[in-house]
Amino acid sequence: MTQTDMLSINAVADKLGLSVHQLRRWELMFGLEIKRGRGQQRQYRAEDLTVLERIKELVEQGWPTSQIRPQLEAEGLITPKLIGLPSAPQNTDVLMEAIIGFRTFSERRFIDLSKQIDELRQLVISLTLRQELQSEQNTSTPSPWQAVRESYPEAVSTPSTPAPTVPPRPVEEISIGPQVSMSMPSPTEAQTADLSIGEVTDQNFLTLLGRALDMIGWSDEQADQFCMQTFAIAHWDMLGRSQAETLIAHLRSLGQAA
Repeated sequence: MTQTDMLSINAVADKLGLSVHQLRRWELMFGLEIKRGRGQQRQYRAEDLTVLERIKELVEQGWPTSQIRPQLEAEGLITPKLIGLPSAPQNTDVLMEAIIGFRTFSERRFIDLSKQIDELRQLVISLTLRQELQSEQNTSTPSPWQAVRESYPEAVSTPSTPAPTVPPRPVEEISIGPQVSMSMPSPTEAQTADLSIGEVTDQNFLTLLGRALDMIGWSDEQADQFCMQTFAIAHWDMLGRSQAETLIAHLRSLGQAA
């Protein structure tokens, strides 16, 4: 059928004995693909007439409208359509820009989330350390900052058995971090003599500061109060190396003054 052999919607309606409204309705209802000419006028081909005649026959036989299109597809009169399959994008450049923009947004969001996770991890570590220090102060367990001394009880002597002589054990220390050589004075000497706690390094300055606090007899509350007034830092275990050295020097001056 050539271009001149195509029929208008009015000619098809007269040939099939249908109304123009009915043809338009079937076109939308059954998804028929009718070509359009100039001015968007419908132009029906011979195969379109065959499909419409078959639809009219099925309708007159009482077929449900939901089963007519599957029947036409089964008879090979119309091509099956894939329902839900997205159409290909018309402009691939726009699609690429959208993909690049989404990737950039995802990378920035990932970086922001990573920073927030690191901050939360540091906060948890700081809170855990504070809780451990507070729990050690509220229990009889000695603090890891303090030297641990053990002494044997005096042996019970009997008239027949002389009391054995038990040699005193040396002071044992619990160290945190790298080993640092230092001389530990007795509790009485710590109040009057200079603090000999060893060389301060980037790894052990908090450990040495804790020992200095114990030797001078300061509590955590006193150290925190000094840090807040001097450095505007709430807790002494949050000081940096230079700040810790300043506090250690202050404690040395107190020990010498005493």
